[in-house]
Amino acid sequence: MSPQSKTDTSAAPQDTSSAVGGTVVDGCRSGQRYFRRVVGSDVDHALAFFGSDYDFRAPAVRRTRRESHWDFAGVGDQRMSLRSTRFMVDLRTDSRTDDEFVIAWVRDGTATFTYAGESLDLEVGVPVVLPFADTFQLHDRDIALNMVHLDRDFVRSVVGDDDFVFEALRRPSAEGIRAWQSVVRAHSSTWLDMDSGLSPVAQRDIAESFVNAALQAFPQRSRWRASVTGSGPEHERLRLALEFVHEHAHEAIGTPEIAAAAGLSPRGLQQSLRRHLDQTPGDLLRSVRLDGARAELLRADRDETSVADVARSWGFGHLGRFSATYRARFGDLPSETLRSR
Repeated sequence: MSPQSKTDTSAAPQDTSSAVGGTVVDGCRSGQRYFRRVVGSDVDHALAFFGSDYDFRAPAVRRTRRESHWDFAGVGDQRMSLRSTRFMVDLRTDSRTDDEFVIAWVRDGTATFTYAGESLDLEVGVPVVLPFADTFQLHDRDIALNMVHLDRDFVRSVVGDDDFVFEALRRPSAEGIRAWQSVVRAHSSTWLDMDSGLSPVAQRDIAESFVNAALQAFPQRSRWRASVTGSGPEHERLRLALEFVHEHAHEAIGTPEIAAAAGLSPRGLQQSLRRHLDQTPGDLLRSVRLDGARAELLRADRDETSVADVARSWGFGHLGRFSATYRARFGDLPSETLRSR
């Protein structure tokens, strides 16, 4: 089943009441899980409604049809919400979100996001993380969009990093898309059913499942991008090398594969890394894998995960050397990190 078919709040009970700009449905169940559905045709009311969550700045709207239908549906709690929207206009605006990580994918229509000088056209069913705590530009036309909002502090508590953020507008790998879609299929219908009687523990488990899927699907906004200063061809090739390593560190890659991804010879890669980052390709790959192993240990269930399994999954074949390298890098043993969960 495709992910876009799941983020549909038709399961929510609907006690309609009159509202400015359309029909609104609000409700709440035990455990503070809420639902909301709003339907209307007034463009100004739509801009006020969506702009309150997404901080629209100087929006420019052009009608694409006589009746500019819009609607919103969502179910959430303090950690997470699943949302579905439709807005049948051509909309251009600046936008910003500061307290939540927003993962979005289109069901229909077109959406283009521009951030840091780069633009991305969303593909149907392919999720991306929107920029966080910074202004970006969006251009939507007759859009039908699904979104998952994840509370910033909850995500950071799961990751174990108070400064964690995702890399914005990066397409996930095929493996990442599968991980995300699997969680959407497994949990969305239960979450959206307000009569399902979810316990607080079950609500948290589902929210944490979405966080972990997002961590698999989307890279972190890492310091490595800022570490490569300059805009010349060599700098861009080095960024390609770093991006390849971060996306494929789980795999059996080495200097030849990294160099090929960057359009460099193995010797050219070695020289470029040494000149700009004072690293060898092996140093870079080891560092990224250690970061990945630590992130996995921080979010793992200590009763279901072993340090040896995590080490092997990140390419460390010798457990003793892994533990020593890990301790030198992070100041504690991998077993201590796992026990802290």
